[in-house]
Amino acid sequence: MLNQFINKLKIKTMNKKFIPVNNDLTKAVAFANTLDPNYIKNTQRIKQKEFYIPTIDVLQKLQKEGWMINGVDEQRNKKSRKITNNYVQMMHPDFAVKNDKGNDEAYSSLTISNSCSGDQPLSMGLGAYRMVCSNGHIRFDENAEHEKIKHTEINYKDLDRFVVNMNTKAQKLITELNEWKKQDMTLEQMRTLAYNAAKLRFSEDDVNFKPIDLLRVNRVEDEGNDVWTVFNRIQENLTHDVKDKQTDIWLNQQLFDLAGRELTTA
Repeated sequence: MLNQFINKLKIKTMNKKFIPVNNDLTKAVAFANTLDPNYIKNTQRIKQKEFYIPTIDVLQKLQKEGWMINGVDEQRNKKSRKITNNYVQMMHPDFAVKNDKGNDEAYSSLTISNSCSGDQPLSMGLGAYRMVCSNGHIRFDENAEHEKIKHTEINYKDLDRFVVNMNTKAQKLITELNEWKKQDMTLEQMRTLAYNAAKLRFSEDDVNFKPIDLLRVNRVEDEGNDVWTVFNRIQENLTHDVKDKQTDIWLNQQLFDLAGRELTTA
């Protein structure tokens, strides 16, 4: 079953903004060199925190919990051209959102970001990846599903406590998203969500501020008025051309929060 899942990922990459590696750690490091702390120190010559937490250590621990590395990326400083951050997107085949036919429509995903110097915390954002449209969704909850791990001695020595319970959190999130699929939205509620989503990226006097365009249906799977489907439509139309990784993550976080609030009123 695992091989079938990997083969599916080879056909449908997780996110066009990530380089697919198909759960191959060696390939991940080859495409994102800064996953290896030695590359950061010896090649990039970036000074790190004393108790810097290497991204690769987190990946190896998560793989033991059943998480699969699907895509990687890095971000450079525009002036120095040095790599400042690395990003990894993972997914877990055991936690899935089901469609009306009982087939897997989306899988639990985990987006990891880490600064090369350790000046910023290592971040793990739990979300869901919808296979049909090759886009990623970031689950944001500062009290639970979104972990920020500072590069300190206590965290360095006790890294396991941040990853061992990720499966429980993933199952909780997938249960929540399945509830989204059961709740329909009115036309007014959809327009309100699209309007608030557009404001996340554009001012109201911006020529690109077109909330109604965010509700555009791009494929048959996007038809429907439930919270989950409407969220996916808006998410893809809002972020499809965002290049900056941090902006992309922030938009996903805020949009998820908006959709979650709509669930209480839909």
